[in-house]
Amino acid sequence: MNNRTMIKLSASGDCITLRTFSKEYHSPQSFVFLENDLLELEEKRYITVSDIHSFAKLALRKTMEQGDILEIFFTWLSDAGGGKVSGRTETVRLSYEKFKAFAKESRENGIQLRVLSLEKHTGPKIEFQSRRNLKAVAETKALRKKLGKFLGNHFLKWQSGRQITVYDDFEPYSFFFQEQTPYGNGMCGGVILHGRENLEKAYYGIHT
Repeated sequence: MNNRTMIKLSASGDCITLRTFSKEYHSPQSFVFLENDLLELEEKRYITVSDIHSFAKLALRKTMEQGDILEIFFTWLSDAGGGKVSGRTETVRLSYEKFKAFAKESRENGIQLRVLSLEKHTGPKIEFQSRRNLKAVAETKALRKKLGKFLGNHFLKWQSGRQITVYDDFEPYSFFFQEQTPYGNGMCGGVILHGRENLEKAYYGIHT
């Protein structure tokens, strides 16, 4: 909840107006999109639009769980005088289906709506379908920490994947993985323990 942003949305004619409010920041002004901007976005999946000093990059991302996600990367700029501008960047994520439904409701009823952005993507879900090797690692204190740290430093930072399925590898303490993305299977390979003759100094590496 702490990393979500409140968006005030109103629509009239072919314009959709947004303003953002979060614990850390309130946008200095509203940002206006045109209905034609959304049509172009649906075709190209990525566009840039501007309004006064500020601009925004819009992207549609396909997900397994939530359908199309609208990501808006705002760069809010204000006139600082002397030919200079000042500002900051901000990113919000919304269900695109709900975003269009809210815009339609606002336009038809002449009301302003408040919408909460989605939680920030925290990386793919990791699912183990490993029995033998995972049990062996779990029973070895030195390797439990090494594997947990390796997964956090690698798979949990992958933004494209929605799930990483981990299987037993034929090498002791090692694994085979398959990435699933919204578009099908992604990267696959091995999480291999190197130097297992000395488990205190051994380390995991990724092989694709």
